[in-house]
Amino acid sequence: MQITLLTISSFTFYALLACATLSLVILLNELIPKALVKVKCRKSVTGKKLVRRAPGPRPLPIIGNLSVLDGYEVPYQAFSDLRDKYGPVISLQLGAIPAIVVNGVDNIKEVLITKTSHFDSRPNFQRYHQLFSGNKENSLAFCDWSEVHKQRREMLAPHTFPKNFSDRFKQFDSIITEELGLTILNKTKDLEKEIPLPKQAILKYCCNIFTRYFCSKRFENDDPAFDIFISNFDKIFYEVNQGYAADFLPFLMPLHSKNLKQLESWSHEIRSILLEKIIKNRYTENAGDDDYLECLINYVKKLESGMDWNMGLFALEDIVGGHSAVGNFLGKVFGYILQDQKVQVEIQREAASVLHTSVQSNIRLQDRKLMPYTEAVIMESIRLIASPIVPHVSNQHSTIGGFDIEPNTLIFLNNYDLSMSPVLWDDPESFKPERFIRNGQLFKPDFFLPFGGGRRSCLGYKIVQLISFSTVANILKDFNIAALPGHVSKVQPGTLVTSEDCFKVCLIPRA
Repeated sequence: MQITLLTISSFTFYALLACATLSLVILLNELIPKALVKVKCRKSVTGKKLVRRAPGPRPLPIIGNLSVLDGYEVPYQAFSDLRDKYGPVISLQLGAIPAIVVNGVDNIKEVLITKTSHFDSRPNFQRYHQLFSGNKENSLAFCDWSEVHKQRREMLAPHTFPKNFSDRFKQFDSIITEELGLTILNKTKDLEKEIPLPKQAILKYCCNIFTRYFCSKRFENDDPAFDIFISNFDKIFYEVNQGYAADFLPFLMPLHSKNLKQLESWSHEIRSILLEKIIKNRYTENAGDDDYLECLINYVKKLESGMDWNMGLFALEDIVGGHSAVGNFLGKVFGYILQDQKVQVEIQREAASVLHTSVQSNIRLQDRKLMPYTEAVIMESIRLIASPIVPHVSNQHSTIGGFDIEPNTLIFLNNYDLSMSPVLWDDPESFKPERFIRNGQLFKPDFFLPFGGGRRSCLGYKIVQLISFSTVANILKDFNIAALPGHVSKVQPGTLVTSEDCFKVCLIPRA
């Protein structure tokens, strides 16, 4: 999640804030250092040390340390600079919220895996509650850990992690290749010129993969409701991947009221279309489909489940909305591929080698091991994007790297550094898929943790990899990807989101 400082044009607000800040600075300038010294070395009456506070910059009144995140292309770059000054575990005060920044693979694994039960909550931002009908526990990604959430994950996992060569795996494979033909490549029939590939087409392609696989339904490409559905999801995806000063300074939240009302409107439209086009009468009539929606309905109907149908619908929207993440990611993959023609050539060589010894006409998911370079392209794209891990929150007293952590402390994991550090990677700014290949096979270093780990690891990462592999391989076996005339491809690092007009690419049939 990116953190951007909000710009407010109200002179009155700034004047009041300046006066309040000046007064507090004068009052607290002497008190803060003394208080911090006491906190760092606080002892009980028995003489036992209770707190070893992580070091960090002195917070300013009201805004705390928010200003240290300003001025960076990727806010997480600030965490690496702070590490160089204060060490791997850093204490920050972000407005009203105490926070810890965690650097280094061992410390990050301590949070994610070794002490996963200590740090399995999520930020209690007001915005998250408003995004999910007043209760962030309706969300899969932003809820705290609970027995209900554990059950939701267990119910979803067989669908998002289909076992290789299982019926579900084969079904998913077929859906991907069929939708590629129905949504993307059907436009190229009988045409020999370049075909624009807009973002909307990629999002529709990904959305129909998700709705078919999880709900056994698809949209018609020319359905106006389909356009609204994918557009609203994409705008919400952009919103939840932003950060605002108001998350840490709640008194600024009224300034976002108009934006939040717009988000609420988008969400209501999504819910209406989902019920009308996808779910229909599935809740009252057993359709007999062995899909995720059927599992969800059966689970909600159990009296002991602890989940009502409204929460179930939010879970389904979260899952179907995952198509936005995949669609945005594919746009960035295409952007990276465009940077070096040799990348396309190598993918095409692998595809030709597989198809030369097979009777099939398409690349299948079972061919991944035969195409390590293509898989490495996907991994290298994930690395360079370096999208942040959703922040964690401590639910109890604990420690990280030997430093004491209080309950309800916001935990930022600097996985951007794990993906972009020159200490860990050779020439980290460059796109080099071969770095993920060892002895002709795909290789992932232990310190590469783009999807987190432990009980709050990303549930959709395998879906992302499978769709991306099949899409890239099957497009490039028949086409070259090129930038539209006059457009230079530049991929923004540190975030998964893309702008509406970022897809300035086209497909050119190969001779």
